[in-house]
Amino acid sequence: MRTVVIGAGPAGLTCVRQARSAGLDVVCHEKREDLGGIWNPSAGGAYAGVRMQSSRMSMPFSDHPPGFATAFPTQPEVQEYLRSYATRFGLLDAVSFGSEVVRVAKADGCWQVTTRTTDGRERTERADAVLVANGELWRPRLPDRLPAPGAPVRVLAAPEYRGPAAFAGCRVLVVGGGVSGADIAADLGAASAHVDWSVRRRQLFLPRLIGGAYNDALFSYAGRVAVEEVPYPVYLDWLTECIPEYMAMYRATGLLPQTGFHGAVHVNERIVPRVHAGDVHPVPAFERFAEDGSVEFADGSRRGYDAVVLCLGYEMPDYGFIEGLRREDLYEHHFWRHDPTLAVVNTPVDTEAFGTACPYFEAVAGWVIAVLTGKAALPDAPARADWCARHMGALHDRRYLDCWLETVRLGLLSGTVPDPAVDFAGYWTVVSSQVAPGNLEPGRATAIPAVLDGRLDLTGVRHRILAALPAHARDRLLAEAVIDRDDLAAAARVPAGRELAPWLPYRQREGEPRGVTS
Repeated sequence: MRTVVIGAGPAGLTCVRQARSAGLDVVCHEKREDLGGIWNPSAGGAYAGVRMQSSRMSMPFSDHPPGFATAFPTQPEVQEYLRSYATRFGLLDAVSFGSEVVRVAKADGCWQVTTRTTDGRERTERADAVLVANGELWRPRLPDRLPAPGAPVRVLAAPEYRGPAAFAGCRVLVVGGGVSGADIAADLGAASAHVDWSVRRRQLFLPRLIGGAYNDALFSYAGRVAVEEVPYPVYLDWLTECIPEYMAMYRATGLLPQTGFHGAVHVNERIVPRVHAGDVHPVPAFERFAEDGSVEFADGSRRGYDAVVLCLGYEMPDYGFIEGLRREDLYEHHFWRHDPTLAVVNTPVDTEAFGTACPYFEAVAGWVIAVLTGKAALPDAPARADWCARHMGALHDRRYLDCWLETVRLGLLSGTVPDPAVDFAGYWTVVSSQVAPGNLEPGRATAIPAVLDGRLDLTGVRHRILAALPAHARDRLLAEAVIDRDDLAAAARVPAGRELAPWLPYRQREGEPRGVTS
Protein backbone atom coordinates (compact mmCIF):
# COMPACT_ATOMS: atom_id res chain seq x y z
CA MET A 1 0.00 0.00 0.00
CA ARG A 2 1.58 3.26 -1.16
CA THR A 3 1.06 5.77 1.65
CA VAL A 4 1.77 9.52 1.59
CA VAL A 5 2.30 11.33 4.88
CA ILE A 6 2.03 15.13 4.91
CA GLY A 7 4.26 16.78 7.50
CA ALA A 8 7.39 15.71 9.40
CA GLY A 9 6.55 16.96 12.87
CA PRO A 10 5.81 14.57 15.77
CA ALA A 11 2.60 13.32 14.16
CA GLY A 12 4.07 12.81 10.72
CA LEU A 13 7.18 11.04 11.99
CA THR A 14 5.23 8.50 14.04
CA CYS A 15 2.99 7.92 11.00
CA VAL A 16 6.08 7.09 8.94
CA ARG A 17 7.51 4.88 11.70
CA GLN A 18 4.34 2.86 12.18
CA ALA A 19 3.49 2.64 8.48
CA ARG A 20 6.92 1.19 7.78
CA SER A 21 6.63 -1.24 10.69
CA ALA A 22 3.34 -2.44 9.21
CA GLY A 23 4.99 -3.08 5.85
CA LEU A 24 3.53 -0.11 3.98
CA ASP A 25 5.42 1.73 1.25
CA VAL A 26 5.57 5.24 2.67
CA VAL A 27 6.84 8.64 1.60
CA CYS A 28 6.59 11.84 3.64
CA HIS A 29 6.49 15.41 2.32
CA GLU A 30 7.64 18.28 4.55
CA LYS A 31 7.42 21.78 3.10
CA ARG A 32 10.19 23.12 5.31
CA GLU A 33 13.85 22.21 5.08
CA ASP A 34 14.00 20.46 8.44
CA LEU A 35 11.83 18.22 10.62
CA GLY A 36 9.98 19.11 13.80
CA GLY A 37 6.87 21.06 12.83
CA ILE A 38 6.37 23.81 15.41
CA TRP A 39 9.35 22.36 17.30
CA ASN A 40 11.61 23.38 14.42
CA PRO A 41 13.01 26.74 15.60
CA SER A 42 13.47 27.98 12.03
CA ALA A 43 9.83 27.32 11.13
CA GLY A 44 8.53 30.32 13.10
CA GLY A 45 5.69 28.34 14.64
CA ALA A 46 6.45 29.12 18.28
CA TYR A 47 7.50 32.10 20.38
CA ALA A 48 10.98 32.49 21.85
CA GLY A 49 11.55 30.56 25.05
CA VAL A 50 8.69 28.08 24.59
CA ARG A 51 9.08 24.84 26.53
CA MET A 52 7.23 21.55 26.44
CA GLN A 53 4.25 21.50 28.79
CA SER A 54 4.85 17.80 29.45
CA SER A 55 7.79 16.40 31.43
CA ARG A 56 10.50 14.14 30.09
CA MET A 57 8.59 11.32 31.83
CA SER A 58 5.37 11.75 29.85
CA MET A 59 6.38 13.46 26.57
CA PRO A 60 8.25 10.81 24.51
CA PHE A 61 7.09 8.18 22.09
CA SER A 62 6.57 4.80 23.73
CA ASP A 63 9.57 3.19 22.03
CA HIS A 64 12.11 6.02 22.23
CA PRO A 65 13.04 7.52 25.63
CA PRO A 66 14.56 11.00 25.60
CA GLY A 67 18.31 11.51 25.65
CA PHE A 68 18.18 14.91 27.36
CA ALA A 69 18.21 15.43 31.13
CA THR A 70 16.04 18.59 31.16
CA ALA A 71 12.83 18.02 33.11
CA PHE A 72 10.71 20.06 30.67
CA PRO A 73 12.53 20.35 27.33
CA THR A 74 13.06 23.46 25.25
CA GLN A 75 12.14 23.82 21.58
CA PRO A 76 15.65 22.89 20.33
CA GLU A 77 15.73 19.88 22.69
CA VAL A 78 12.40 18.61 21.40
CA GLN A 79 13.56 18.99 17.80
CA GLU A 80 16.77 17.10 18.59
CA TYR A 81 14.69 14.38 20.26
CA LEU A 82 12.59 14.07 17.10
CA ARG A 83 15.74 13.95 14.99
CA SER A 84 17.16 11.15 17.13
CA TYR A 85 13.86 9.25 16.77
CA ALA A 86 13.93 9.64 13.00
CA THR A 87 17.59 8.63 12.82
CA ARG A 88 17.26 5.61 15.10
CA PHE A 89 14.39 4.15 13.10
CA GLY A 90 15.74 5.14 9.67
CA LEU A 91 12.88 7.47 8.79
CA LEU A 92 14.78 10.30 7.09
CA ASP A 93 15.19 8.54 3.76
CA ALA A 94 11.38 8.54 3.46
CA VAL A 95 11.10 12.32 3.95
CA SER A 96 11.27 14.82 1.08
CA PHE A 97 12.15 18.18 2.62
CA GLY A 98 11.26 21.43 0.88
CA SER A 99 8.29 19.62 -0.68
CA GLU A 100 4.86 21.15 -0.07
CA VAL A 101 1.69 19.21 -0.84
CA VAL A 102 -0.52 21.63 -2.79
CA ARG A 103 -3.29 19.31 -4.01
CA VAL A 104 -4.83 15.98 -3.02
CA ALA A 105 -7.66 14.50 -5.07
CA LYS A 106 -9.18 11.04 -5.63
CA ALA A 107 -9.19 9.94 -9.28
CA ASP A 108 -9.22 6.59 -11.06
CA GLY A 109 -9.46 4.70 -7.80
CA CYS A 110 -6.41 6.21 -6.13
CA TRP A 111 -5.19 9.43 -4.58
CA GLN A 112 -3.38 11.95 -6.76
CA VAL A 113 -0.93 13.94 -4.62
CA THR A 114 0.68 17.03 -6.17
CA THR A 115 3.76 18.52 -4.52
CA ARG A 116 5.70 21.72 -5.15
CA THR A 117 9.38 22.17 -4.32
CA THR A 118 10.91 25.39 -3.06
CA ASP A 119 12.08 26.23 -6.58
CA GLY A 120 8.53 25.89 -7.96
CA ARG A 121 8.70 22.48 -9.63
CA GLU A 122 5.49 20.44 -9.38
CA ARG A 123 5.08 16.68 -9.44
CA THR A 124 2.06 14.39 -9.05
CA GLU A 125 2.26 10.90 -7.55
CA ARG A 126 -0.30 8.20 -6.91
CA ALA A 127 -1.12 6.85 -3.47
CA ASP A 128 -3.44 4.30 -1.90
CA ALA A 129 -3.67 6.24 1.36
CA VAL A 130 -2.96 9.80 2.52
CA LEU A 131 -2.24 10.74 6.15
CA VAL A 132 -2.48 14.47 6.87
CA ALA A 133 -0.18 15.43 9.75
CA ASN A 134 0.52 19.08 8.97
CA GLY A 135 -0.30 20.39 12.45
CA GLU A 136 -2.86 22.91 13.66
CA LEU A 137 -0.81 25.66 15.36
CA TRP A 138 0.26 27.66 12.33
CA ARG A 139 -2.29 30.45 11.76
CA PRO A 140 -2.66 32.70 14.83
CA ARG A 141 -6.18 33.96 15.47
CA LEU A 142 -6.44 37.73 15.13
CA PRO A 143 -9.15 40.27 16.01
CA ASP A 144 -11.60 41.28 13.29
CA ARG A 145 -10.06 44.76 13.22
CA LEU A 146 -6.45 45.76 13.70
CA PRO A 147 -5.24 49.35 14.31
CA ALA A 148 -5.22 51.67 11.32
CA PRO A 149 -1.91 52.03 9.45
CA GLY A 150 0.27 54.58 11.17
CA ALA A 151 -1.28 54.04 14.61
CA PRO A 152 1.38 54.42 17.31
CA VAL A 153 1.26 50.81 18.51
CA ARG A 154 3.14 47.68 17.50
CA VAL A 155 0.88 44.63 17.19
CA LEU A 156 2.26 41.11 16.95
CA ALA A 157 1.00 37.56 17.36
CA ALA A 158 2.54 35.11 19.81
CA PRO A 159 4.80 33.29 17.29
CA GLU A 160 6.38 36.63 16.36
CA TYR A 161 7.56 37.25 19.94
CA ARG A 162 11.34 36.89 20.05
CA GLY A 163 12.08 37.90 23.62
CA PRO A 164 11.79 40.91 26.00
CA ALA A 165 14.76 42.98 24.79
CA ALA A 166 12.73 44.79 22.11
CA PHE A 167 10.17 45.95 24.72
CA ALA A 168 12.45 47.62 27.26
CA GLY A 169 10.79 50.75 28.63
CA CYS A 170 7.50 50.05 26.81
CA ARG A 171 3.92 49.82 27.97
CA VAL A 172 2.84 46.37 26.78
CA LEU A 173 -0.48 44.55 26.72
CA VAL A 174 -0.50 40.76 26.42
CA VAL A 175 -3.89 39.44 25.34
CA GLY A 176 -4.82 35.86 26.19
CA GLY A 177 -5.10 33.87 29.39
CA GLY A 178 -3.65 30.61 28.09
CA VAL A 179 -0.16 29.20 28.17
CA SER A 180 1.39 31.47 25.54
CA GLY A 181 -0.13 34.60 27.09
CA ALA A 182 1.14 33.64 30.54
CA ASP A 183 4.59 32.71 29.25
CA ILE A 184 5.04 35.98 27.37
CA ALA A 185 3.55 38.20 30.08
CA ALA A 186 5.83 36.61 32.67
CA ASP A 187 8.81 36.99 30.34
CA LEU A 188 8.07 40.69 29.85
CA GLY A 189 7.28 41.37 33.50
CA ALA A 190 10.81 42.20 34.56
CA ALA A 191 11.88 43.94 31.37
CA SER A 192 9.15 46.37 30.35
CA ALA A 193 8.04 49.60 31.95
CA HIS A 194 4.52 48.27 32.45
CA VAL A 195 2.86 44.97 31.49
CA ASP A 196 -0.90 44.43 31.46
CA TRP A 197 -2.31 40.94 30.97
CA SER A 198 -5.81 40.67 29.53
CA VAL A 199 -7.56 37.56 30.83
CA ARG A 200 -11.09 36.59 29.78
CA ARG A 201 -11.48 33.71 32.24
CA ARG A 202 -9.34 32.33 35.01
CA GLN A 203 -7.26 29.23 34.28
CA LEU A 204 -5.39 26.85 36.55
CA PHE A 205 -1.65 27.57 36.30
CA LEU A 206 0.62 25.21 38.18
CA PRO A 207 4.41 24.93 38.46
CA ARG A 208 6.27 22.23 36.60
CA LEU A 209 7.24 20.65 39.92
CA ILE A 210 4.69 20.07 42.67
CA GLY A 211 6.03 18.85 45.97
CA GLY A 212 9.19 17.71 44.22
CA ALA A 213 7.31 15.69 41.56
CA TYR A 214 6.56 16.45 37.93
CA ASN A 215 3.07 17.92 37.80
CA ASP A 216 2.02 15.27 35.25
CA ALA A 217 3.12 12.49 37.64
CA LEU A 218 0.43 13.27 40.22
CA PHE A 219 -2.27 10.96 38.85
CA SER A 220 -2.47 7.78 36.81
CA TYR A 221 -4.82 7.41 33.85
CA ALA A 222 -7.49 5.98 36.14
CA GLY A 223 -6.62 8.65 38.69
CA ARG A 224 -7.29 11.38 36.14
CA VAL A 225 -10.86 10.10 35.88
CA ALA A 226 -11.29 9.63 39.62
CA VAL A 227 -10.00 13.08 40.56
CA GLU A 228 -12.71 14.77 38.49
CA GLU A 229 -15.22 13.55 41.09
CA VAL A 230 -13.34 15.24 43.92
CA PRO A 231 -14.95 18.62 44.74
CA TYR A 232 -12.82 21.34 43.21
CA PRO A 233 -12.19 23.17 46.53
CA VAL A 234 -10.90 19.90 48.00
CA TYR A 235 -8.60 19.46 45.01
CA LEU A 236 -7.25 22.99 45.56
CA ASP A 237 -6.66 22.13 49.23
CA TRP A 238 -4.57 19.13 48.15
CA LEU A 239 -2.47 21.42 45.97
CA THR A 240 -2.09 23.81 48.90
CA GLU A 241 -0.64 21.01 51.01
CA CYS A 242 1.94 20.31 48.28
CA ILE A 243 2.85 23.90 47.35
CA PRO A 244 1.62 26.16 50.18
CA GLU A 245 3.59 29.32 49.33
CA TYR A 246 2.62 29.22 45.66
CA MET A 247 -1.08 28.66 46.41
CA ALA A 248 -1.06 31.49 48.97
CA MET A 249 0.28 33.85 46.30
CA TYR A 250 -2.26 32.49 43.81
CA ARG A 251 -5.20 33.18 46.11
CA ALA A 252 -3.89 36.66 46.87
CA THR A 253 -3.87 37.57 43.16
CA GLY A 254 -7.58 36.79 42.81
CA LEU A 255 -6.79 34.69 39.70
CA LEU A 256 -7.26 31.24 41.21
CA PRO A 257 -10.25 29.56 39.49
CA GLN A 258 -12.91 28.19 41.79
CA THR A 259 -14.18 25.59 39.35
CA GLY A 260 -12.97 23.83 36.24
CA PHE A 261 -11.46 20.61 34.99
CA HIS A 262 -8.93 19.19 37.43
CA GLY A 263 -6.74 17.95 34.60
CA ALA A 264 -6.82 21.20 32.61
CA VAL A 265 -3.49 22.40 33.95
CA HIS A 266 -1.57 25.23 32.31
CA VAL A 267 2.10 24.77 33.14
CA ASN A 268 3.83 27.97 34.22
CA GLU A 269 5.60 28.67 37.50
CA ARG A 270 6.37 32.34 36.80
CA ILE A 271 3.12 34.13 36.01
CA VAL A 272 1.52 33.87 39.47
CA PRO A 273 4.63 35.20 41.27
CA ARG A 274 4.95 37.97 38.64
CA VAL A 275 1.35 39.08 39.22
CA HIS A 276 1.75 38.77 42.98
CA ALA A 277 4.88 40.95 42.86
CA GLY A 278 3.16 43.63 40.77
CA ASP A 279 5.32 43.04 37.67
CA VAL A 280 2.28 41.96 35.64
CA HIS A 281 -1.15 43.57 36.00
CA PRO A 282 -4.33 41.62 35.15
CA VAL A 283 -6.87 43.72 33.23
CA PRO A 284 -10.35 42.98 31.84
CA ALA A 285 -10.96 41.00 28.68
CA PHE A 286 -9.80 42.56 25.42
CA GLU A 287 -12.74 43.76 23.31
CA ARG A 288 -11.33 45.55 20.25
CA PHE A 289 -8.79 47.98 18.87
CA ALA A 290 -9.93 51.58 18.40
CA GLU A 291 -8.98 53.44 15.23
CA ASP A 292 -6.17 55.27 17.01
CA GLY A 293 -4.60 51.98 18.15
CA SER A 294 -5.74 52.14 21.74
CA VAL A 295 -7.47 49.12 23.25
CA GLU A 296 -11.08 48.92 24.40
CA PHE A 297 -11.80 46.44 27.18
CA ALA A 298 -14.96 44.53 28.08
CA ASP A 299 -15.67 46.84 31.02
CA GLY A 300 -15.79 49.88 28.69
CA SER A 301 -12.38 51.26 29.64
CA ARG A 302 -9.75 52.22 27.09
CA ARG A 303 -5.95 52.33 27.35
CA GLY A 304 -3.06 53.07 25.04
CA TYR A 305 0.04 50.89 24.66
CA ASP A 306 3.34 50.91 22.84
CA ALA A 307 2.93 47.24 21.94
CA VAL A 308 0.21 44.57 22.04
CA VAL A 309 1.04 40.86 21.90
CA LEU A 310 -1.95 38.77 20.78
CA CYS A 311 -2.13 35.24 22.20
CA LEU A 312 -5.63 34.35 21.03
CA GLY A 313 -5.06 30.77 19.95
CA TYR A 314 -5.07 29.50 16.38
CA GLU A 315 -7.40 29.21 13.44
CA MET A 316 -8.55 25.80 12.32
CA PRO A 317 -6.09 24.03 9.98
CA ASP A 318 -6.50 24.79 6.30
CA TYR A 319 -7.41 21.64 4.39
CA GLY A 320 -8.36 23.54 1.25
CA PHE A 321 -5.70 21.69 -0.75
CA ILE A 322 -7.68 18.44 -0.33
CA GLU A 323 -10.50 18.35 -2.90
CA GLY A 324 -13.90 17.53 -1.45
CA LEU A 325 -12.82 17.40 2.19
CA ARG A 326 -15.09 19.10 4.71
CA ARG A 327 -13.84 18.90 8.26
CA GLU A 328 -17.45 18.15 9.25
CA ASP A 329 -17.02 14.82 7.42
CA LEU A 330 -14.13 13.57 9.56
CA TYR A 331 -15.30 10.50 11.47
CA GLU A 332 -13.95 10.66 15.03
CA HIS A 333 -12.11 13.79 13.79
CA HIS A 334 -9.61 11.60 11.94
CA PHE A 335 -11.10 9.52 9.08
CA TRP A 336 -12.81 10.99 6.03
CA ARG A 337 -16.14 9.26 6.32
CA HIS A 338 -16.56 8.85 2.55
CA ASP A 339 -13.19 7.10 2.13
CA PRO A 340 -11.15 6.29 5.26
CA THR A 341 -7.95 5.87 3.25
CA LEU A 342 -7.74 9.63 3.81
CA ALA A 343 -7.02 10.34 7.47
CA VAL A 344 -6.07 13.39 9.53
CA VAL A 345 -3.57 12.89 12.36
CA ASN A 346 -4.06 16.24 14.08
CA THR A 347 -5.72 17.26 17.32
CA PRO A 348 -9.53 17.64 17.00
CA VAL A 349 -10.30 21.24 16.09
CA ASP A 350 -13.14 21.65 18.61
CA THR A 351 -10.98 21.02 21.65
CA GLU A 352 -8.78 22.68 24.23
CA ALA A 353 -6.21 19.91 24.46
CA PHE A 354 -4.16 19.17 27.57
CA GLY A 355 -1.53 16.52 27.92
CA THR A 356 1.27 15.08 25.93
CA ALA A 357 1.75 15.34 22.17
CA CYS A 358 4.04 12.50 21.08
CA PRO A 359 2.14 9.61 22.74
CA TYR A 360 -1.20 11.08 21.63
CA PHE A 361 -0.14 11.33 17.99
CA GLU A 362 1.44 7.89 18.25
CA ALA A 363 -1.92 6.52 19.41
CA VAL A 364 -3.88 8.26 16.63
CA ALA A 365 -1.41 7.05 14.01
CA GLY A 366 -1.53 3.54 15.47
CA TRP A 367 -5.30 3.41 15.07
CA VAL A 368 -5.13 4.78 11.53
CA ILE A 369 -2.47 2.24 10.49
CA ALA A 370 -4.43 -0.58 12.15
CA VAL A 371 -7.49 0.37 10.08
CA LEU A 372 -5.50 0.64 6.84
CA THR A 373 -3.92 -2.77 7.37
CA GLY A 374 -7.15 -4.49 8.39
CA LYS A 375 -6.19 -5.07 12.04
CA ALA A 376 -8.99 -2.77 13.21
CA ALA A 377 -12.31 -1.96 11.62
CA LEU A 378 -14.46 1.16 11.43
CA PRO A 379 -18.26 1.21 11.49
CA ASP A 380 -19.94 1.11 8.09
CA ALA A 381 -20.52 4.25 6.00
CA PRO A 382 -24.04 5.02 7.33
CA ALA A 383 -22.81 4.74 10.92
CA ARG A 384 -19.86 7.04 10.18
CA ALA A 385 -22.23 9.56 8.58
CA ASP A 386 -24.51 9.40 11.61
CA TRP A 387 -21.58 10.00 13.98
CA CYS A 388 -20.48 13.03 11.97
CA ALA A 389 -24.03 14.42 11.93
CA ARG A 390 -24.19 14.16 15.72
CA HIS A 391 -20.71 15.37 16.61
CA MET A 392 -19.30 17.59 13.86
CA GLY A 393 -22.00 20.21 13.41
CA ALA A 394 -20.86 22.67 16.10
CA LEU A 395 -17.08 22.75 15.96
CA HIS A 396 -17.04 26.23 17.53
CA ASP A 397 -18.34 24.68 20.79
CA ARG A 398 -15.03 23.94 22.47
CA ARG A 399 -14.53 20.97 24.81
CA TYR A 400 -11.78 19.74 27.11
CA LEU A 401 -9.55 17.02 25.64
CA ASP A 402 -7.34 14.96 27.94
CA CYS A 403 -4.67 13.63 25.58
CA TRP A 404 -3.41 11.13 28.16
CA LEU A 405 -6.84 9.53 28.51
CA GLU A 406 -7.31 9.65 24.75
CA THR A 407 -4.20 7.48 24.35
CA VAL A 408 -5.99 4.75 26.32
CA ARG A 409 -9.13 5.01 24.20
CA LEU A 410 -7.17 5.00 20.95
CA GLY A 411 -4.93 2.18 22.18
CA LEU A 412 -7.98 0.03 22.82
CA LEU A 413 -9.25 0.77 19.31
CA SER A 414 -5.94 -0.19 17.70
CA GLY A 415 -5.24 -3.15 19.98
CA THR A 416 -2.06 -1.79 21.60
CA VAL A 417 -3.67 -1.40 25.05
CA PRO A 418 -4.76 -4.78 26.47
CA ASP A 419 -8.47 -5.55 26.22
CA PRO A 420 -9.64 -5.82 29.84
CA ALA A 421 -12.16 -8.50 28.91
CA VAL A 422 -9.22 -10.67 27.84
CA ASP A 423 -6.23 -9.41 29.86
CA PHE A 424 -7.59 -7.41 32.76
CA ALA A 425 -4.37 -7.61 34.76
CA GLY A 426 -2.33 -6.15 31.88
CA TYR A 427 -4.96 -3.49 31.24
CA TRP A 428 -5.14 -2.45 34.90
CA THR A 429 -1.35 -2.25 35.15
CA VAL A 430 -1.40 0.30 32.32
CA VAL A 431 -4.28 2.49 33.47
CA SER A 432 -3.45 2.47 37.19
CA SER A 433 0.15 3.61 36.62
CA GLN A 434 1.78 6.95 35.90
CA VAL A 435 1.25 8.39 32.44
CA ALA A 436 4.58 6.99 31.24
CA PRO A 437 4.42 6.26 27.48
CA GLY A 438 6.79 3.28 27.75
CA ASN A 439 3.95 1.47 29.52
CA LEU A 440 1.84 1.81 26.38
CA GLU A 441 4.20 -0.31 24.30
CA PRO A 442 2.67 -3.82 24.13
CA GLY A 443 4.19 -6.23 26.63
CA ARG A 444 6.23 -3.64 28.53
CA ALA A 445 3.81 -2.39 31.18
CA THR A 446 5.03 -2.26 34.77
CA ALA A 447 3.27 -0.85 37.82
CA ILE A 448 4.38 2.76 38.45
CA PRO A 449 2.36 4.35 41.28
CA ALA A 450 1.31 7.98 40.77
CA VAL A 451 2.04 10.51 43.51
CA LEU A 452 -1.50 11.41 44.61
CA ASP A 453 -3.43 8.30 43.57
CA GLY A 454 -3.46 7.16 47.20
CA ARG A 455 -5.99 9.91 47.95
CA LEU A 456 -8.41 8.51 45.38
CA ASP A 457 -10.75 5.53 45.30
CA LEU A 458 -9.00 3.59 42.55
CA THR A 459 -10.46 0.35 43.88
CA GLY A 460 -13.88 1.81 43.16
CA VAL A 461 -12.75 2.78 39.65
CA ARG A 462 -11.51 -0.78 39.10
CA HIS A 463 -14.87 -2.21 40.14
CA ARG A 464 -16.75 0.24 37.92
CA ILE A 465 -14.67 -0.91 34.94
CA LEU A 466 -15.33 -4.55 35.82
CA ALA A 467 -19.04 -3.74 36.00
CA ALA A 468 -18.89 -2.47 32.41
CA LEU A 469 -17.55 -5.79 31.12
CA PRO A 470 -19.92 -8.55 29.95
CA ALA A 471 -20.91 -10.99 32.69
CA HIS A 472 -19.26 -13.90 30.89
CA ALA A 473 -15.97 -11.97 30.81
CA ARG A 474 -16.12 -11.37 34.57
CA ASP A 475 -16.87 -15.04 35.17
CA ARG A 476 -13.86 -16.06 33.08
CA LEU A 477 -11.61 -13.59 34.92
CA LEU A 478 -12.81 -15.16 38.18
CA ALA A 479 -12.16 -18.68 36.92
CA GLU A 480 -8.63 -17.66 35.91
CA ALA A 481 -8.07 -16.04 39.35
CA VAL A 482 -7.45 -12.63 37.79
CA ILE A 483 -10.17 -11.25 40.09
CA ASP A 484 -11.66 -12.75 43.25
CA ARG A 485 -15.21 -13.17 44.51
CA ASP A 486 -15.05 -9.88 46.42
CA ASP A 487 -14.24 -8.11 43.14
CA LEU A 488 -17.13 -9.88 41.43
CA ALA A 489 -19.55 -8.92 44.22
CA ALA A 490 -18.33 -5.31 44.26
CA ALA A 491 -18.79 -5.03 40.49
CA ALA A 492 -22.33 -6.36 40.85
CA ARG A 493 -23.10 -3.63 43.42
CA VAL A 494 -22.14 -0.79 41.06
CA PRO A 495 -25.37 1.18 40.45
CA ALA A 496 -26.79 1.25 36.95
CA GLY A 497 -25.29 4.18 35.09
CA ARG A 498 -22.14 4.21 37.22
CA GLU A 499 -20.31 1.61 35.16
CA LEU A 500 -17.09 2.98 33.64
CA ALA A 501 -16.23 1.92 30.10
CA PRO A 502 -12.65 0.63 29.74
CA TRP A 503 -11.72 3.58 27.52
CA LEU A 504 -12.12 5.81 30.61
CA PRO A 505 -14.68 8.39 29.46
CA TYR A 506 -14.34 11.70 31.23
CA ARG A 507 -16.18 14.99 31.68
CA GLN A 508 -15.43 17.25 28.69
CA ARG A 509 -17.78 20.22 29.02
CA GLU A 510 -18.47 22.77 31.73
CA GLY A 511 -21.89 22.22 33.23
CA GLU A 512 -21.78 18.46 33.05
CA PRO A 513 -22.30 17.02 36.54
CA ARG A 514 -19.35 15.37 38.26
CA GLY A 515 -19.21 11.73 37.26
CA VAL A 516 -21.06 12.33 33.98
CA THR A 517 -18.95 11.99 30.85
CA SER A 518 -19.34 13.13 27.25
